[in-house]
Amino acid sequence: MPGFVPSRAAFYLLFTASGFAGLIYESIWSHYLKLYLGHAAYAQSLVLVVFMGGMALGAAGCARFSARLRNPLAAYALAEGVIGLAALGFHEAFVALTDWSFAALLPALGAEWAVLAAKLALACLLILPQSVLLGATFPLMSAGLVRAHPAASGESVAMLYFTNSLGAALGVLASGFVLIAWAGLPGTLRTAGVINLALAATVSSAMPPPPGRGALSAMASLL
Repeated sequence: MPGFVPSRAAFYLLFTASGFAGLIYESIWSHYLKLYLGHAAYAQSLVLVVFMGGMALGAAGCARFSARLRNPLAAYALAEGVIGLAALGFHEAFVALTDWSFAALLPALGAEWAVLAAKLALACLLILPQSVLLGATFPLMSAGLVRAHPAASGESVAMLYFTNSLGAALGVLASGFVLIAWAGLPGTLRTAGVINLALAATVSSAMPPPPGRGALSAMASLL
């Protein structure tokens, strides 16, 4: 409805769920890449570097233009939606890419250092785009929150960061102790993906479109 402004609590709840899904990815990607790289230490180190580095790139890049967006929450919803879709297709992409590399790419390289370099590059390719998008969600959500509640912007952004971190901690615990045993690696990833898609749908439905324009048109006119 026109003029509707979500409460600060609504922003916090949504970003708690976003953090919950985000750290599920970090946890599950480590398991997947361990299977490909053949070494848990390599996989965990690579995921940590790519996840944190990608998030830093996404946050830094997005922070440069988020203030100029007409509707940062529309961009946020779009980012969450793409992350969710990538999660739903990750298992199939992982199987296809790793099968191809073992069958065609790695045997042609020969040298051990070249094989390791190729494995690391393909592993980065699998998780870097989502990591960058995950990093972009904080400045986008922060911009939307500050515009909706400008009177307490510092307190609001600090609380947003806290709730996201809380959700992240819960996500790691849930994936490690509950979700993997219940749904396996693919099912856990898809659970996180559904959460991201639900966040995208919720934020999109809460945004009133510009007069005379539909929701898809509003999403398209971010800049």
